Formats: sequence, structure tokens, C-alpha cells
Amino acid sequence: MFSWVKQRWAQYRERQEIAKQTNPEALMDLSREVRALAEVVNQFCVNEPKYRDRMRKVEYEMQVLEEIIERPNFRLVSPEKRLQLRENLIESREHLLEAVKEAPTASSLPQ
Repeated sequence: MFSWVKQRWAQYRERQEIAKQTNPEALMDLSREVRALAEVVNQFCVNEPKYRDRMRKVEYEMQVLEEIIERPNFRLVSPEKRLQLRENLIESREHLLEAVKEAPTASSLPQ
């Protein structure tokens, strides 16, 4: 009996955690963070039009995503799809952080 209650409690906590992670506000925050990182990378890659175009595209896609998340019918999207969206946003954020780390410095002089 006790193990059944313990198992149910663990399932409940897992569902609560997934609900918190896939909350539209949490996804909106991630989207804003990715868009801000894309803006930063765009500023660093002044001499590379290929990266600038990609970053502008990422900024635009995040803006569209934010508009979609703000719609009331976004709550009808399944938790699995929202979890997948969250994982993709986290992956994008990691790629952009790597791009920021690898970006050339504005000046060759030490600051």
C-alpha cells in the first residue's frame, strides 16, 4: 500500500515539474533569451554576412514564436510538443552561447 502511494506521489511530482517547464510563460522566457543571444551574436559578427543573416532569421523566428505562445489556443498544444519545443529552445540557446564564445573580439588590443 505504501509503495503504491509513493509511486503515485512520484508520478504527480513528475507531472507538476513537466507542467512548470512547459508553461507558456517559461517558454516565452526561453524564447526571449534565445532572441537576445541572437542579437548579441549578430552584433559580434559584423564582418560575416552569413552569420548575420542566420541571426536575423533566428530573431525573426523567436518573435513569431512569442506571438504564437501569446495566443490563447497555445494551451491546447500537447505537453509532449511543448516539452519538445522547450528542449529545442535550450539546444538553440546552447548553440548561441557557443557562437558568442567563439566570436572574434572587436579589437586586437587587450582591454
